[in-house]
Order: sequence, then structure tokens, then C-alpha cells
Amino acid sequence: MTIDELIPMIEKRSPPAPEQAILRFEAEIGARLPEDYRRFLSAGNGGYLGGRLWFTHSGLTGRHAHVGLHHVGGFRTESHFSLDSARATYQSPDEVRIPLDFVWIMDDPFGNAYCIGLSGGHRGHIYFWDHEEEPDPDEWDGSIEGAGNLLHLADSFEDFVAGLIPESALP
Repeated sequence: MTIDELIPMIEKRSPPAPEQAILRFEAEIGARLPEDYRRFLSAGNGGYLGGRLWFTHSGLTGRHAHVGLHHVGGFRTESHFSLDSARATYQSPDEVRIPLDFVWIMDDPFGNAYCIGLSGGHRGHIYFWDHEEEPDPDEWDGSIEGAGNLLHLADSFEDFVAGLIPESALP
């Protein structure tokens, strides 16, 4: 699947994200979003998939995952579709639950997050953040490596989208 094929599948889509909204968000996070994800926001700007598409993953760690897509983030007023609201929830000044080198971009039907890396070797990569395996905030150093609840899914947003399959095709 391509980004252009994904966008029409998203329900409750908003008009494309204005460039000024993307630039404002990038200024707030202190990094430019990866180009493929910027293109997606410029064309789709979030919406609803309701578990109709899934990503199946068998990684180098031996962890196998079937993860569904539910809410897709964008520059929206509805909190469950909002990149800004997710950032306030997961990366507030009082509590960082998702490493600051990541941005929440969507969730699954069970409250877990999909994140995109912003810097270093993680830049552009897509990760699954499992809330049930979240580290103790008093013991976690805030690092990606120390989180223990992140599963690398794809090396880019385009690769992630290419790996999506309909729920009916799950093994």
C-alpha cells in the first residue's frame, strides 16, 4: 500500500494540513518531521481507521506483533486525532511517557501508540509503544533504549504504510 492509497481509506479526514501548522508543530518539537510523514500530513491530516488496517511484524528481537490502526493523528481539534493533544498527554513538562525523540502519530484500538523518530539513528523510523509495558517513571531515564516498551516496526513511514494489510488478511 502507498500513502496515496492509504489516505482515501481514512474516515473522518480533515482537509490537508496547512504548511503553517506543520511548521508551528516542528518549531514546538525542535525538529523537522521526516519528509514522507510531512507529505502524508499535507495530504490527509488524520482521521479514523477503527482497526481496519493492521501491521504484522516479526523483528530481530524475536517479538512478533499484529498491531491495528485506530486513530490517525493530524492537526485537529478532536483530542483523539490531535498531534498536539497527544504531545501534551505523552510528553508534558510534568511527565514524559514517550521519549522526546519520538512523536505520537496514531494509536491502536487498545490505547497503544505508533511513534515516529525525530533524530539520530531513529529518525524517520516507526515504533510501536506498548502502554502495558511502560517503564516506571521514577526509574526510567527517559531514553529510547531504557524504555523497554518500544518495538521497531519500519525504517520509514512509507515502509510502514507499505506493510499495512486489511484486518481480513490477518493470519
